[in-house]
Amino acid sequence: MLNRLCLGTVQLGLKYGVNNIIKRKPSRDESNELLKKSLEVGISTFDTASVYGNAEEILGDFGIGNYNVNVISKLKPGIKECIIENTKNEIMASLKRLRLSSLDGYLIHDVEDFYNKDIVKGLQICKEERFVKNIGVSIYEPEDALNAVKSSFVDYIQIPYNVFDQRLNQTDFFELAEKNKIKIFARSSFLQGLLLMDVNKMPPYLIDAKPYLIEFEKIIKEYGFSKAEASFLFSYCNNDLHKIVFGVETKTQLLTNVEIITRATEFSDCYNNLYLNLNFKKIDRKILTPSLWR
Repeated sequence: MLNRLCLGTVQLGLKYGVNNIIKRKPSRDESNELLKKSLEVGISTFDTASVYGNAEEILGDFGIGNYNVNVISKLKPGIKECIIENTKNEIMASLKRLRLSSLDGYLIHDVEDFYNKDIVKGLQICKEERFVKNIGVSIYEPEDALNAVKSSFVDYIQIPYNVFDQRLNQTDFFELAEKNKIKIFARSSFLQGLLLMDVNKMPPYLIDAKPYLIEFEKIIKEYGFSKAEASFLFSYCNNDLHKIVFGVETKTQLLTNVEIITRATEFSDCYNNLYLNLNFKKIDRKILTPSLWR
């Protein structure tokens, strides 16, 4: 069951999310304890990036390379000069910070770079030289996801996917991914904490999401699931998703998410209700895209 979970590490390097519980990023000791516990429970895939504060250094100092795990990192946006060479230099810098000799995956972080032939060439060279095993892209919009899944060089695609953001369900994206043998990583199960918020305490800039959150709560209450359970299981129970990327700030949150998936077999009817709900298929992208919230 845990082989489909991927621990995201942005919370280790940055204060992150609209519903950040501890109101800060974890201390170095807390991060080490969190990583230790994740290994103990059986998580074997870790997602990071050069722009996640000092997350790569935290993983490297912890000694993540001493364990039989897969690490995925991402390219810093904004390479303008000597693009092929500097793309490789960025990968080498990540490897140095992580204290690894190779990465399981390396993704383009800014989708604009996906359309830069020199950046793609740099990634392909590093794959050929075995510094990375798989290359791909992290996307936000369905159009970019469809372009990526049709490309000839992509192995991994990371997408936002949650109860509110079901846009790719309305395309042939998942069919194409299976056909082209591309692995799909789904992030944002909780929509950066929006799906967990108290409807009576929502900030003004998210008020348009309130009716959808009320609808969500109404449905899951009928089946006896909490918002955290339903949000996480909605992603986990979609078998088109190969890995579910989730971030936590504490060991308690980690263990809670691990415990949630034990209820997956009970979630079928609730999943179908959420999946088929037409209200969740027409949510404005201003709600679905955290960078547009403020």
